[in-house]
Amino acid sequence: MAQDLVEIESAEPEADLPRWDLKRGAEIDPSLVVIEKLGEGTRYEAYRAWDRTLFCETAVKVVRPHRVSDDRAIEGFEREVAIGMRMTHPYLVRFLRWSAKPPRPYLVMEFVHAQTLGAHLQDIGTVSIPETCLLGIRMAGALQHMHNNSALHLDVKPYNVTMGDPPKLLDLSLARTFSGALKMRHTIGTKEYMPPEQCEYGEVTPQSDLFSLGATLYESVSRMLPFPEGDEASDSRADQYPQIEYDALPLSEVVDVPREFEQVIMACLARDPRKRPDSAIDVAVVLERVIEGLGLKELLAWPKGVRVRP
Repeated sequence: MAQDLVEIESAEPEADLPRWDLKRGAEIDPSLVVIEKLGEGTRYEAYRAWDRTLFCETAVKVVRPHRVSDDRAIEGFEREVAIGMRMTHPYLVRFLRWSAKPPRPYLVMEFVHAQTLGAHLQDIGTVSIPETCLLGIRMAGALQHMHNNSALHLDVKPYNVTMGDPPKLLDLSLARTFSGALKMRHTIGTKEYMPPEQCEYGEVTPQSDLFSLGATLYESVSRMLPFPEGDEASDSRADQYPQIEYDALPLSEVVDVPREFEQVIMACLARDPRKRPDSAIDVAVVLERVIEGLGLKELLAWPKGVRVRP
């Protein structure tokens, strides 16, 4: 039987929510001093901070004031901590320490200086085929590590992938543990990158993350989304989320790409999860073959001839 997945996010506009709004030099607690604010969501405010315990710059997510006494929000905070502290992959953002103590429960993570893929697409433009393949291989490695440890990311998108060396998969705030299929009871994620089952209360599996990875890599090389924009005002979920009823536009109709690259990306974007690749490593192996076919040996993700799967 599938587990139930319950959404805990607030529907309130972020601008109307209480905030700490800490300024440079303010203390989150005696061990953390704010350098600058990075952003905010409905549950958290994010800060770049100096960690006096670890003696380095860090990224800190602080539970917002009105959520500190919210049992469901704290449950979500503790779930993210529990998942993140178990993950030890070089391409996943590292969770360093955390505190649930009031008045400001917080999570300390490594501070990643590199630009996200989303920011790169907006500020610079598309990413080359070889670089996108290498990025995809590394993100597939991070996802495989999560899947091997019974966790789903559920929010893979360009703004959660950095372009640095090493690149990092960010933000485990929507991540969930699973054993078998995980039943959705509410819609969570970022609509442009969500698989159909994540849009309409279906069962999410590792193949759901592969759909989001495919959408991310599709946009990386084309600067276009694989599906048309949905109508948020519609009462129809299919109108809100076109990926429920429509296949992705073939990538070769948008940009010139190697055939094998298009095949694996479009397979990830299959509406039926059973038609997607069996694992993230299967995606990585195909992307490595694409790099080999381009004759760019300096970009290979692993030494040629090495067995990378059992």
